[in-house]
Amino acid sequence: MTGVSNHRKIKLEELDTTLLSLRITRPKDLARIRQSLERSGQLNPIVVRPLDERFQILDGFKRYAVAQDLEWESLEARILDISLPEGKAAMLSYNRSGRSLLDYDEAMVIHSLKQDHLLDQAAISRLTGYSRSWVCRRLALIEKLDQSLQDALRMGVITNSQARSLVRLPRGNQQEVMHCITEWHLTSRDSATLVEKYLSSGSRKEQQYVLTHPMEVIEQTGSGEEIFDIRLSHHGNRLLKSVELLHIQQNIFISLCGQHMTGQLGETETGILEEKIDRLKKGAGKVQKIIHYKTWKDAG
Repeated sequence: MTGVSNHRKIKLEELDTTLLSLRITRPKDLARIRQSLERSGQLNPIVVRPLDERFQILDGFKRYAVAQDLEWESLEARILDISLPEGKAAMLSYNRSGRSLLDYDEAMVIHSLKQDHLLDQAAISRLTGYSRSWVCRRLALIEKLDQSLQDALRMGVITNSQARSLVRLPRGNQQEVMHCITEWHLTSRDSATLVEKYLSSGSRKEQQYVLTHPMEVIEQTGSGEEIFDIRLSHHGNRLLKSVELLHIQQNIFISLCGQHMTGQLGETETGILEEKIDRLKKGAGKVQKIIHYKTWKDAG
């Protein structure tokens, strides 16, 4: 990336925000930035490039938005004399260390370099400094992910990790699997397991079973793996295995209780389950004490 830079204050009215379309604005981030600006003022300059008679923001959209809300007149800015493609690459580099960009933000920038500037993956890799495989994975979030899933990712309904798993599926199957993930409140790890089991299903009937009984499928997958750490003693490995299995069953219990079918249980069913849950409550209390007071650590 070439081009000299200089610093100066720029009036808000001179700033151009057209590249904001390549970023997702998150209210919680704006609240954090507002708190920082009100408490300490502007600690870091925004980054801009000259654009006609104005300056196009490359980094600092949240600071700009908060400054507008606080009715500031100007912001300290670092001005880079670079081209638009270089400016988009700068959007990635200036956010690399702090990871303020999520995968989908990065994907939008990469896709823009491909679509708007007709750059292939090799050229994008050279421009951004990222590997071609990284570029390919980001492009997949735009090109291979169904639009409804992209919207869900933008709104925070699914996580980046879940999107990376779902993009492995054909577009026609992504939405139903996403619905299963959100309905059962699956973790990123469990979502990856679910997608793997769905892909390995040999028939539509098997796929439907995976989606109808996701926690059972995930539990069977987890219980089939050996839980062992070479760094641990025999007793340490027994504790590790019990913790992992307890975690799996805990996730299943939480997910099942969150289903609308739980609220439709009859009086006889709830009566049978109530006794078992009372026992579970006592056991959960003991587990909580063990964790809180670290008696598992201090027993010796």
